[in-house]
Amino acid sequence: MPLDYPTDPVHPLAAVTHAAPYDYYRRLADGPPLRFDASLDCWLATGMAGVQAVLAHPACRVRPLGLAVPHNLAGTPCGAIFAELVRMNEGERHAVPKQVLAHALGQVDLARLHARSLHLAQEQLPGSAARLNDAIFELPLFAMADLLGFAPAQWPALAAWTRDFVACLSPLSNGAQLAGAQVAAEALLQRFTALLHEEDALPGSLLHDVVAGALQAGWHASGGVVANLVGLLSQTCEATAGLLGNAVVALRTQADLLSQLRATPQRWPAMLREVSRHDPSIHNTRRYTAEDVAFNGVRVPAGQMIVVVLASAGHDAGGHAAPCFGHGRHVCPGQSIAHAIATACLQAWGDALERLPLAWTYLPSLNARIPVFSPGEMT
Repeated sequence: MPLDYPTDPVHPLAAVTHAAPYDYYRRLADGPPLRFDASLDCWLATGMAGVQAVLAHPACRVRPLGLAVPHNLAGTPCGAIFAELVRMNEGERHAVPKQVLAHALGQVDLARLHARSLHLAQEQLPGSAARLNDAIFELPLFAMADLLGFAPAQWPALAAWTRDFVACLSPLSNGAQLAGAQVAAEALLQRFTALLHEEDALPGSLLHDVVAGALQAGWHASGGVVANLVGLLSQTCEATAGLLGNAVVALRTQADLLSQLRATPQRWPAMLREVSRHDPSIHNTRRYTAEDVAFNGVRVPAGQMIVVVLASAGHDAGGHAAPCFGHGRHVCPGQSIAHAIATACLQAWGDALERLPLAWTYLPSLNARIPVFSPGEMT
């Protein structure tokens, strides 16, 4: 374990980038499913029972009441996208769009996606730690841009804009990053709008399936369609980069795991499910109480924030939770897509990864666990 890490995280938000928070998460899961944390001035939902109860409760909302868009994004291109994202909003207006997107994602040919992603990953083998850091973000975004129907020449710009855009979703972003996110949001909106008018790019693409589903379901808000297409790229960005990066860490810390997977490639899906359980991309999320709620006798007043410690559910001694790609109303329909892309990348990069001397820390974040690799070996 690196010497610059304390032996235990000071709270769940610090656990996200801690070198080894797993025993800490086990202890959280062993405690009360719902408790108030005075140091963070918020409630914590932990363990399988706490996480599932809060995520399933209709009064626990993704956004605070009356604040659908964060104050610093209101009236901006980022805010326009944020207001339409089905994963960041609830209620009747977003119910049909959510169904349309889930159905379109469910129709993706995963075998074809895996084959295409394998080809893309073989063309861009990471020959250094720095290149690996870029590849875990770029390759999933390239694969998703390809799936949506963009031409290869457009992928690098789309990936760069998407990585800039997601800065608007982090409270740790500085002024320059937020300004860059606005420029990126405008560029992404323009590029998707242009693609929607290129009819020859639509047939057979995920974009075509989303648009066709929207027309069939009566979802006529073109701005909402475009915003959620941008959302498909932004969701792919950090979630799949974290999955890929944490899988690389698993391959480097578990002796003979890669050779076992080469011998029995049918075990790749199980390996990635275990990574998603043990070290998920997203370690926590937030919910806000729209009214007074009660969980097993614990009352949480209206207007409170609950930090849902997803990672603790995966370390609950009462049983292993499903991989933390959401739950209940907010289960992630893109989980199979992320796993198909990640499997292909890891299979293509296996030999190159074995040759790389790698150490790692984690990208600063309050919820996403994404390794940052450097030359060297962990001690």
